[in-house]
Amino acid sequence: MVKVSTLAIAGGSVLMAAGAGIYMQFSGAGSEPTQVAALVSAPPVAAATDDQAPEQTPLELDQITLTSLDLPAAPVAAPLVEETPEEIVTVITGGADTAYPAEPMAPILASISDDDLMLGDAPRPVAPQAQAEAECTVDMTGEARAAAMVALRLVAPCQPEARVSLKHEGMSFTIMTDAAGVAEVTVPALSATATFLAMLDDGNGAAVEMEVDTLSFYDRSVVQWQGNAGVELHAFEFGAEWESEGHVWSGAPRESVVAARGEGGFLTRLGDATLDNARMAEVYTFPTGTAKTAGEVELSVEIAVTEANCGQALRAEVIEVTDARAGAPGELSLTVPGCDAVGDFIQLKNLVRDLKIAAR
Repeated sequence: MVKVSTLAIAGGSVLMAAGAGIYMQFSGAGSEPTQVAALVSAPPVAAATDDQAPEQTPLELDQITLTSLDLPAAPVAAPLVEETPEEIVTVITGGADTAYPAEPMAPILASISDDDLMLGDAPRPVAPQAQAEAECTVDMTGEARAAAMVALRLVAPCQPEARVSLKHEGMSFTIMTDAAGVAEVTVPALSATATFLAMLDDGNGAAVEMEVDTLSFYDRSVVQWQGNAGVELHAFEFGAEWESEGHVWSGAPRESVVAARGEGGFLTRLGDATLDNARMAEVYTFPTGTAKTAGEVELSVEIAVTEANCGQALRAEVIEVTDARAGAPGELSLTVPGCDAVGDFIQLKNLVRDLKIAAR
């Protein structure tokens, strides 16, 4: 089978005699002459009568003479096809010798079938732009974890070390992809049907929706802010004192498995504080539906006065989750004391609702 895609003519002239099935190529300058079979005039044949059949004379192999065509090299700037000397090719027609015309003969291609063109199951070429877009597609997946947590994995192959804004039920925080364009984070779900949206700075993004049936067993309190605000969420379980066993905060966050066993709460810090003006959030989770101890959990927000926030206006938001539903965000707005108070703390006890726990 012959596969034909393009016929290219270069470096000389191409002559094709379709009737005789002969293909001759004359190379350009610097090429060795190609040996071809010389065509000679056929001897005249008498017309056959009804009583006499024409005599069949077999052509012996030694009657064919190979000759070498020593043609002058074509000038570099000459056109692809020049006048062909009449003595090169003689075409025999009608019993009389007819000289090949001076005009170049156009190449003749045989008819080509669909099989020759490989039109059947051959793969179609993909446009470079479409291929590039497919390779740069942003994707995000989610998997359920213990204590109504969701493990998210964002893949953005064309966005290495890029900022990502992740949003969920009014909560927002900023993370960053790694050198391969991948970011992984485990997020507390704030609704039973949880939708997570990731947006990159170039406008691309991805979303994933998860069913989190176990959220009804947990209460959650969220505090979020932007920049170096010095905000911290603290939980004091069952009368715990500062930095005692029941004091849960960013310095002692605990693992989610503690809540899954009904033994106490844990804290999750979200966002990359090393990024400029990043959005941050802290989430405290307590297993109100499976708690083994009855009592009260006191919640408070504390603001550390630092050189980064002293004397500045501060805004923060609070979101509370009960019965697998997130309430409307509450807003905090205040001015941090001046820089002579660096090292002090501001404690806001009524900003977040305390939890009253009944043992199960």
